[in-house]
Amino acid sequence: MFCSSLRKRREWAPAVHSLTTSSSTWKESNLEACDITFPVPVSNSPPATFRAIVSSLSELQSSEGKARMARLLLMNGGEHIAVILLLDGYKPMESFSRPQIEMLCSDCPIPMIPISTTQDFADCLESLRRNCIRENSAVNTEQRATHKNLVCWCVEGKPLSRDQVNVLTGISSGFRGFADLYSSPGGRATICEYLGDSDGERVVSFLSNGPPQVRKQPGVTYAHNV
Repeated sequence: MFCSSLRKRREWAPAVHSLTTSSSTWKESNLEACDITFPVPVSNSPPATFRAIVSSLSELQSSEGKARMARLLLMNGGEHIAVILLLDGYKPMESFSRPQIEMLCSDCPIPMIPISTTQDFADCLESLRRNCIRENSAVNTEQRATHKNLVCWCVEGKPLSRDQVNVLTGISSGFRGFADLYSSPGGRATICEYLGDSDGERVVSFLSNGPPQVRKQPGVTYAHNV
């Protein structure tokens, strides 16, 4: 979505036309504290909202511009945010380097994306959205691989087979969801139902009591808190 207030800002009004005629569908809305939003995938959670403000250099350096950046940080906790900066026509990269250095030296840096003209705005947003989706998908793939590797060893005795791991990760959401299965009779029954009583009990025993080598250490009490 893009904020309807862009229509009232002299430098950005032409960009509205490029958004409404671009190949992707950008809807107009009244957004709070930002100019652009779009969803990005997050592992084992509902999609997050990416938020961006668009600004010229003069707007960014004003007290209002600095206040907008501060609000942006508060809304997303420093994640999934960016500033799209319209460069000055005279020595554009030099004008960009100054706020970029200031931002990098600040306590809470916000990624800055430069564009030369408002005609580049729609393409910039499409590229940003694709990159965010691609990066988060790669992270999710890595997290799933790590999750499966952990589940493989969460059992007494020999590790679980690949098929058994796929079954367990398929009936749970994330590693916490898998570990929490044993905490209810229904969850324990589900594990045994899918793995069989013998292998299911080995998994339940591990989740209940911890690794055997830890239980053997004097004075060590395993507490399930994943």
